[in-house]
Amino acid sequence: MVCDRMTRIIRGPGTMAEDKIDSDRLRSIRLFADVGDGLVPSLVAAASLTHVAARTRLFTEGDSADVLSILMKGSVELFSERDDRRCTIAVFRSVEPLMLASIFANRHPYSAGTLERSLLLVLPAQLIRNLMDVDAPFTREVARQLAQDHRHAIAELRRHRLRTTKQRLAEWMLDSNERAGGTGRFAIPYDKRTLASYLGMAPENLSRNLAALASAGVEVRGRRVILNDPTALAAVAGYDVTAAC
Repeated sequence: MVCDRMTRIIRGPGTMAEDKIDSDRLRSIRLFADVGDGLVPSLVAAASLTHVAARTRLFTEGDSADVLSILMKGSVELFSERDDRRCTIAVFRSVEPLMLASIFANRHPYSAGTLERSLLLVLPAQLIRNLMDVDAPFTREVARQLAQDHRHAIAELRRHRLRTTKQRLAEWMLDSNERAGGTGRFAIPYDKRTLASYLGMAPENLSRNLAALASAGVEVRGRRVILNDPTALAAVAGYDVTAAC
């Protein structure tokens, strides 16, 4: 079975299967929230939950996308490699599908791996495609999520093309602070190598940019970040702060 194949791929030290998912937990995932009642049992029967050890490769760029994996807990990095260069495309930390578009192209455009011990829900890709043929609410939700992914990709492209590395780091800090409740204190959620790759810079450039942001009130202690002057940091990011003054 497809899900059995995926389980073999991701199984490694510290990896173990959980009990089968139930209908309530399945519906807690936004993608399946409005699936017709009569179709839920087939999804539950086909689904598998698996704990995956940190730093486990889930799939490689170009692999056949015969399953849909949904992150339930933990964090997963999407990345691409060419020769000795590596680029982080995205980091998933919330409950969401990993590359939903892949199941329609039948190939993974990027590679993926866990950054920490994570929990994945795995479903056969063909089952998802079949469900779209018979369940209109589900199809609309798939379209909404694909559109959201597209908007996010465009926003990231603009960020990388139109901002300097220092501006990207400042903007990332402001976004992270907002997600953490706007307290001015948050933790970098993954290692600095991954952060540098995600922001499109070498690790040594990240260190220099972190030091440069001290003049905007930024303190970094390991993975802990303190923003003493968010307005100054916003100015570094290229935001118009005159309205706030």
